[in-house]
Amino acid sequence: MSGFERQLDKCQKLLYDEPIVKEYFRLKKIVQSDEELIRLDKEIHQHQNLMCVHKDDDAIYQNEKKLYEEQLAQFKSNPLVENYFQVREEVYALLTEVKEILE
Repeated sequence: MSGFERQLDKCQKLLYDEPIVKEYFRLKKIVQSDEELIRLDKEIHQHQNLMCVHKDDDAIYQNEKKLYEEQLAQFKSNPLVENYFQVREEVYALLTEVKEILE
């Protein structure tokens, strides 16, 4: 293993030890295993697909759009999902900062 690879491993370990990164992975695992959120996500995608299929039938399209928006709002307003999205943004900001330092 070269010196660069060792430094890269060290950097990766430091990132994974960051509390916000640990919290991100903890929340991600919970969100991805929550049965209600999984069900909602599937229904959201189903309505999204039906909107595409029925783009030429305004009545069906509008109905599917309404259902899509209702379920998406329900999904996004879940406290767990809200927290996950917030932490995800913080991790993204951290990674952007690391990227800028490396450039």
